[in-house]
Amino acid sequence: LSITGNHFNTGDKPAIRKFANFVLRKFVRKGVLRKAKITIKVMHVSEFEDEDDIRDFRMYRAWCTYDGNDYDGAKKFTVILNVSAMRKSKNIKTRLKNLMVDLGHELVHVKQYLNGEMRDYVDGSYKFLGNKYDPIPDGEFSDEYFDSPSEIEAYGREQGLCIMFWHKVKTGEIVL
Repeated sequence: LSITGNHFNTGDKPAIRKFANFVLRKFVRKGVLRKAKITIKVMHVSEFEDEDDIRDFRMYRAWCTYDGNDYDGAKKFTVILNVSAMRKSKNIKTRLKNLMVDLGHELVHVKQYLNGEMRDYVDGSYKFLGNKYDPIPDGEFSDEYFDSPSEIEAYGREQGLCIMFWHKVKTGEIVL
């Protein structure tokens, strides 16, 4: 798990790493996680050159890509997060809360791929839990997007994952 970006305060990267590990360990077996390479990039819109990426970044704030397998068979993923989700605050929870909601959402998608629940096809369609779905129209929020089972799961879990994580920090089960 690697985290990149130029927008962090002291303690942000370790907190993001602990949150990511908390989410992934909750849903993915250790043996599967050992064979995964996940890069989390916290970026500003100005860091993109491609107009489609800029448009998507402004609309979606975050996304996850499955980048295929490494030479050693490890599944590679990139999670892109918008730095605008971070708040200006000395309190780490306040500063990272929205970013972690977005990260939780995207890590649910990583979980879906790692556990074999989701698979992409070249034509843009995908299979989720054994059912094949047509491509979701690019660049727009639509009924198809919000009604897709993979998004229902991700949106349904994102807030709860953050609440559970911060509760474990508060009780000392996770130390930042």
